[in-house]
Amino acid sequence: MDRALVAALKQDGRAANVELAKIVGVSEKTVRSRIARLVSDHGLTVTADLAEPTQRSRMVYLLHTEAGRRFQVAEFLAARSEVDRVHLITGSADVLVAASFPDDAAALRFQVQTVESHPDVRDAQSCHLIGEVGGPARAGGPPGPRVDTEALAALMIGPPRYGNFDELTDAICDAVITGLGADRALIGTSKPGNGRRGTSIAKRRGISLRYLDALVARIEDGRTDGVIKRVWDTRLHIVVADARTDPLMAAAHDLVVAEGYVTLLTLPMLYGDSLVATISMYYDRLTTLDEEYVATAQGVADHFAVAVARTLGLAPAPLVAESVSGTA
Repeated sequence: MDRALVAALKQDGRAANVELAKIVGVSEKTVRSRIARLVSDHGLTVTADLAEPTQRSRMVYLLHTEAGRRFQVAEFLAARSEVDRVHLITGSADVLVAASFPDDAAALRFQVQTVESHPDVRDAQSCHLIGEVGGPARAGGPPGPRVDTEALAALMIGPPRYGNFDELTDAICDAVITGLGADRALIGTSKPGNGRRGTSIAKRRGISLRYLDALVARIEDGRTDGVIKRVWDTRLHIVVADARTDPLMAAAHDLVVAEGYVTLLTLPMLYGDSLVATISMYYDRLTTLDEEYVATAQGVADHFAVAVARTLGLAPAPLVAESVSGTA
């Protein structure tokens, strides 16, 4: 048993693998493999006590709008990060809005400053949701992405099918979207926010340049760290279950809503001790990313890491046997 690593974990069970690697004196990748061995061979477990979360304030608003303006009001409110859903209705109201807030004070500010102050809202009635009684059985949570093992095998098994870096990054995006079930993909080959806007993105599929420019601008002026930048700093993957509300994306909730994705997973691509790139995977619906799925995605990233390192000149090219023809 690795006593030094176990002692470090006992000292701080929340320590990142990078910090553990510094304490033990090995690489982060070695720490990951040793922890996996401690779990499988020795039954290592890490427990945590979580503080009881504060009760969120949930509201429903019934809105009367100006004649012919219900669609504009609905679209405006649907873009707000606090809003869970918007329905166009008939009868006693024109629009129904369901929203969630960290507390009642935030709910009141939203009603006064956003709903009632909108020029096309004639009247707004609010209902405070206090509980649920009966109803259909609830599912165990949002579904996870569908992994296509055949598509992954076709992309990863056998000799490489890409002749240059553009084809390589296309293959990675294919693995992420077709094989791992993501809706969008982004590959970065340098740390964002370094004053060279736009140079860190090697390939994007489904992610708009408008979103990237706005996000990088906020990283550079210090309003947010950004998930990709944090992965470069920690060399650890990051899962954001709901980027529209997660505190990690607090300074970019409006950008996330406008772009239209919900769940985000960013993975490091490691070549030895060097981080050569990151892969960001975006999901347009609330999606469950369990440990098995993240491990599979990281395995895909590790598979392509050597090829990325070679194309970037960070790893030696593979040896090619030269054929020698003889003469009789």
